[in-house]
Amino acid sequence: MNRFTILLACAAVTVAAHAEVKVLERSDKKTPEWITGAAEGYIVSAVEAPSIAEARTRAEQDIASQMAMAVARNVEASYSNQSMETAGNAGVDSRDTYSSTVAVQAANLPFLKGISLSKADAVYWAKVRDKDTKAEYYQYYVRYPFFHVEQAALEKEFEEYDSAKEAELAALEADIDNVDNLDGIKSALGTLESLDGYFFDKVRKARVKALADRYRVLPKSVVMSGAFTGPRTLVVSFSLNDHAFKVYGPLKATSNCASAISVKPSQGAYTITFGTDDCLDDEENYIEVNTRFEGRKLNEKYSLNSAAEASPRFSVVPTGKILLAADTASVDESTISGLNIRLSLNNRGGSPFGVKSLELEVPGLATPIVIDNIDAVYTTKGIVQLAVHYEGTVGIADAPASRIAMAKGTVTLINPATQAVERVKITLPFSSNWHSKN
Repeated sequence: MNRFTILLACAAVTVAAHAEVKVLERSDKKTPEWITGAAEGYIVSAVEAPSIAEARTRAEQDIASQMAMAVARNVEASYSNQSMETAGNAGVDSRDTYSSTVAVQAANLPFLKGISLSKADAVYWAKVRDKDTKAEYYQYYVRYPFFHVEQAALEKEFEEYDSAKEAELAALEADIDNVDNLDGIKSALGTLESLDGYFFDKVRKARVKALADRYRVLPKSVVMSGAFTGPRTLVVSFSLNDHAFKVYGPLKATSNCASAISVKPSQGAYTITFGTDDCLDDEENYIEVNTRFEGRKLNEKYSLNSAAEASPRFSVVPTGKILLAADTASVDESTISGLNIRLSLNNRGGSPFGVKSLELEVPGLATPIVIDNIDAVYTTKGIVQLAVHYEGTVGIADAPASRIAMAKGTVTLINPATQAVERVKITLPFSSNWHSKN
């Protein structure tokens, strides 16, 4: 006798194992032979219930359970049947509760959704009274077709379905160290709840429970940190077990001295900008940041004093001699055409900067040199060279012989830390490849 036949036989004799009863009613005069033994190609269900309606429901659950046990691996069955009687003015109220863990889990298998007693090959029931307790209930028997071809098809479908569920669990186990937002945690817990309702075996149920417990405590490990990206900019971000974690929600920033505080969320982090005109160097200045995450209060103070010390100071100074080289020069016409300009800039603070425009007044030239939209960017500390070309023709004017040849003007810079435009004055000697009129 194979495993499936043994299961059917055990189910068929369950009702017969009860105490001696008296039959009050029955669906047929003769008890059919099939209720006491397994039949090839059939499932035989035998249940007890306080009513016919309840018996039909239990029979469908039992059939689903037997099908699941026949086609599924790792099935562990658990049955429970509890009876309770309560005495009252209206007599004795009898209640009977039946449950099966296999029936509950089998209900989650999509390919076992079509079970109906309308497909049963035969049904027999008897209303009986227990001679010892006088309790009355129904014994209900169903013979349900379940041929080998159908069983083989369901086994294949189950293997595919079960493998997909196992893959879902394995993916959640692998992803727990990389989850980067609260929605990911909640989604994982929802999937685990579904998997817990599906898995039949204790081993995988234990894996699901342990993994769900790990996901539930993840929010408690989220920490907040901040870094100054400039003397007036603080970026606040979050991490979970040493990897970035995105937090969305209100965040409040206050200070004991900073003004014009602005908080802007960006991709699960926050950029805080502020002014420091009212902050005194000899006092402890700070930005305090507060937010709430899953019932926890996250609070940190960030020192503005250390930010000012750690941030590169923006200081760019023109230096050296300006080199001017005209593409062409006509002394007779007193003009030059095209002008190459090389200017040295000392990036003393080491902060990256951009050059927007240049204006120069050169002795010996009739009009100032103006060059816009330079858009050069420098990131290194120390001397850097600005080389630009002026397109156009400029007249040559008289230059006082006694005057020291000094070019004056301004270079317009961009401070990337604050996006502020700063104009720096130029007063430097120069050399040229043409001669002014004397």
